[in-house]
Amino acid sequence: MTLVVARSENGRLAMAADTLISAHGSPLPMRNWAIKLACLPGHVCVAYSGSPELSWRFIKDFRATYPSGAGYDTVISFFELAGRKTGCDFIVGFSHTGKLVSIKDGLRCTGVAKTHWIGDFVAYKRFCEYQYRKKEKPEHGRAISSVMFADEEKGSPASDIYSIMRNVVADREITSVGGFVTVISNRESEFRFSVYSDILMDWPIELTSGQDIQLTDKNNLISTGENDRFSISQISLGYYNINMCAIYILKGNILCLLSEPDERSDGCVIIKNVAPNKIEETIDRVIGFPSRALSLIMSSRKETIAPFRIRSPNEGLGLNLYCEANTMK
Repeated sequence: MTLVVARSENGRLAMAADTLISAHGSPLPMRNWAIKLACLPGHVCVAYSGSPELSWRFIKDFRATYPSGAGYDTVISFFELAGRKTGCDFIVGFSHTGKLVSIKDGLRCTGVAKTHWIGDFVAYKRFCEYQYRKKEKPEHGRAISSVMFADEEKGSPASDIYSIMRNVVADREITSVGGFVTVISNRESEFRFSVYSDILMDWPIELTSGQDIQLTDKNNLISTGENDRFSISQISLGYYNINMCAIYILKGNILCLLSEPDERSDGCVIIKNVAPNKIEETIDRVIGFPSRALSLIMSSRKETIAPFRIRSPNEGLGLNLYCEANTMK
């Protein structure tokens, strides 16, 4: 199964999806994972739930049939037909108008909701529980997640939906989704994968596991033990409208390159022992052309912990962060 959540805020669009692929009710290993978000000609983005093979077949058919893009009605009709033929569901985003359209069971869903979803209902219900803080986060009492997005446009909902989706993916009770969280958003009139770094930090010793941390708390957040230098980052290629991104796991120096499947690859390439400063050249070597990779690899290191001094009553949490790599210009 799958969970894709998309949101529109004042013309800014963002979609977040898991990468897990299952077969016969069982999760497949990382090498079989896939991106479920795709850019299309004409300032359009689409997400799918269902068979990756069938979904990508229609995504590629659309690109071949409409290389310069198509009008709103044509796009919707195309993916309604794709839904009826494949049993897959889709969310289509239009950058020019800031509009999202869900297509379920081969039909466009009507409504004016800002948030759209496709995939597993149980997973989306859990998404809502995390959104409205009706359930504690999976790492509650052990760690705190600090997420940095590098270059989102003002008002982009990308950070908001990622910060909720990451909890669903990490929730061991929800077996229908998993893997990584990939995020795509619009900037100007085009779509591009987002650049983020998700850092884990120690749960403050001043708080009990039943308490929630507040931004105004006078705590100094650090990382030790299992949280030391633990972060997961999404890397975007430096181009608009390209269906490829990478996920980097700092703790193991693992780079996972995700792309649309073709005759050479199912769409997931895993490279081990990649240092943060070697990410771009590694991607270049794998894909065969300059990636212009956009990355922000952050961590919290035990050896760089510095005391945090509150200088005014308005200051709250202190973060000890270390930049492992930064190619943002």
